[in-house]
Amino acid sequence: MTTSNWGGKRAGAGRKQEKTNVTRVIRVDETLIPLINDLKERHKQGESLHSLIEVTKNQATEQQTTLYDDPTSISIVTDLQDKIRQLEAEKQISDTKLVEREEISLQRVLERDKEHLKVVNTTGKLENLKSRYRLLQNTHDELLHREYDCMAITGSGVRCSKPAKLDFNQNGIMIRVCLQHAKRVKN
Repeated sequence: MTTSNWGGKRAGAGRKQEKTNVTRVIRVDETLIPLINDLKERHKQGESLHSLIEVTKNQATEQQTTLYDDPTSISIVTDLQDKIRQLEAEKQISDTKLVEREEISLQRVLERDKEHLKVVNTTGKLENLKSRYRLLQNTHDELLHREYDCMAITGSGVRCSKPAKLDFNQNGIMIRVCLQHAKRVKN
């Protein structure tokens, strides 16, 4: 099979790349464009970054030295420093507010945990009372059942479990008996 010279990649084809540093696109105010273009030109000519900008943070505005003696450049740097100070002050205020909010939220969590513990204790007490109520109810039902069951003793020596229908006085004691045992009590 023969190879075709049509289509596909060819060695050396396309635009030749220049050797450049890595770049990044950013938005800049219109007033800073002349300053940035001048910095780029001086950087291409080989000046070091340190020598391009010689503004120190702690010097007064009158003593600041820049690459430019242009009043607009000085005002831009001054404006930027003022914005930095303003942002630092706002950051301190927001940090203070954040700490206060964290303290408030911690107090609220502690209060919620305290209330939750009260609810858990109350729930335990409620369950205990429910259990005691059920026990008392069963005891009450058992006592009622005894009271209304026949009080006669059967031939096997066990108390009769039939419901009592009649009251009889036997030897000065009031007893309740079922219909079957009522006949015996009469005799």
